[in-house]
Amino acid sequence: MLRVVARQMPRSTVLILTSVLVLTVLYYFARPDTIGVYSLERGWRRVTPEGLTPIEHYLASGVLLAALPLIVARFVCGIRLRDLGLGLGRWREGLIWLVIGIPLAIVAGWFASTQAPMRIVYPLDPMLAPRAGPFATYAMWALLYYAGWEVLFRGVLLFGLSRPLGTGNANVIQTALSVVAHFGRAFNETFSAIPAGLVFGLITYRLRSIWYVALIHWTVGMSMEWFILAGSG
Repeated sequence: MLRVVARQMPRSTVLILTSVLVLTVLYYFARPDTIGVYSLERGWRRVTPEGLTPIEHYLASGVLLAALPLIVARFVCGIRLRDLGLGLGRWREGLIWLVIGIPLAIVAGWFASTQAPMRIVYPLDPMLAPRAGPFATYAMWALLYYAGWEVLFRGVLLFGLSRPLGTGNANVIQTALSVVAHFGRAFNETFSAIPAGLVFGLITYRLRSIWYVALIHWTVGMSMEWFILAGSG
């Protein structure tokens, strides 16, 4: 039924609308925090439900950012999963990017951990002790979020839109939506998502796989949270 309906509109429209829907649900109902607004008359008022636990947030992110968009891309739009960058791609070059990118990601994570706005938002689990064992478990759960992020933006959107709209347009669209998805986080994180999204998109398209950028992106986030925890311990 859905595939019949989808045939009445361009594939690109279906993918973009799906992305907008899952991002809206993620923002309002699957946050690890609560968004509010302030006015002189009313004071602070909550506009989203009470936040989920970090683990619940990561699980919800895996479903919303990865599972649902992939189902739509495969069974509604008829796109093969290997055409969405889910394979190893150019793995030899990908390993080179990891050797270069992971140390840079750790440095970027350290720098982000020194920024006051980032320390307000992160770590998502402020009760987590800076011990290797518990943090490693937490980081594995967080991988669901980072992998899901790359599946949606650099997989479904970048590869899914490249053929009908062109690679350049697809890269701009996935970057634009990924920046919007940062709303409610620290302003410097949101602004840095503009160049990061474009660069990550170019690297992903070149490598024909989302996984190398996913590991680099995850390393940035987990390094930042570790440095914040270690510095406050």
